[in-house]
Amino acid sequence: MKKLPVYLSLALALTGLASCEKELEEVAQPTAKAEAQVQQTPQQLLAAGQWHMTDLATVSTPAGSNEAVTVSMFAHMKTTLRDNLTQFTTDGRYVLDEGATKANPQAEQQKAGSYTLSEDAKTLTVKVGDSERKFAVEELSANTLRLKMTEGEGANATSYVSTFAH
Repeated sequence: MKKLPVYLSLALALTGLASCEKELEEVAQPTAKAEAQVQQTPQQLLAAGQWHMTDLATVSTPAGSNEAVTVSMFAHMKTTLRDNLTQFTTDGRYVLDEGATKANPQAEQQKAGSYTLSEDAKTLTVKVGDSERKFAVEELSANTLRLKMTEGEGANATSYVSTFAH
């Protein structure tokens, strides 16, 4: 009977320690939300999945005007172009998939090439066959990719801004 208080005290102490251990485990284990907020490199953001175009706009300055005019062309694009998918891989490969509809049923479903993203992530160069295009990266996030390509110089320059999403 004299040992009963000792056993009860020991059991109570072990129960208290077990509950503290559980709290420590909860604190030590990162939540899924915290893991999702890990900073990704621009290369990882670019290669995170397939991109589909959500807008294509032209930016130009009409003759006799000092202000640039932006016109969205996306609504006027053929559906065979609007459903295309673009994918970048971490090893520098680029794939353009024709999507569900193709303008020419005999055309290849995919066109492969390569790309390079500059160290500062401000320039994207895409090569497909003999063609090479350089784009200024205006935005690159987990959900949005915005590329700008400019043709011409000065007042005669026209820029094409392509916006993509996952």
